[in-house]
Amino acid sequence: MPEKALIIGVGNRMRGDDAVGPIAIDKLKEVQDWPEEWVLVDAGEVPENALGLVDKEKPDRVLLIDACDWGAEPGEIRFFSAQELEKLPIRMLSTHGLPLAFWVKMTLVDHPELKIELLGVQAQSLEFNTALTPRVAAVLERVEGLVREWLQI
Repeated sequence: MPEKALIIGVGNRMRGDDAVGPIAIDKLKEVQDWPEEWVLVDAGEVPENALGLVDKEKPDRVLLIDACDWGAEPGEIRFFSAQELEKLPIRMLSTHGLPLAFWVKMTLVDHPELKIELLGVQAQSLEFNTALTPRVAAVLERVEGLVREWLQI
């Protein structure tokens, strides 16, 4: 039986590459053969709205999907562990009001055994009223495979 997974897309659909998290959730919802144990959530640009879902859904794992900036090439993908997120400078990755590192810390207070990771996509442009850049949009074609790989199914 697959682990129960909460997969949360974070981002603003109106800010170029920042939309990659919510659009990834849209793409994943189109897949017909997801295990019932996977809960897909578009948290928009307010990841703290998903805090209550951890209590409600009681997942074994949480995967956050978000556009980030760690100085890589646009469209580069990297998985960050909760421990890595907690050690990074608070504003290094997230573009949101509540940094993901803080979300992780708040969640782990009540759920210290929960495995939390971030699927970070290096952003190129976060300009308002623009579409995803081509290199970031290309990641969406691989998102299903990346999530399946993460869950090892």
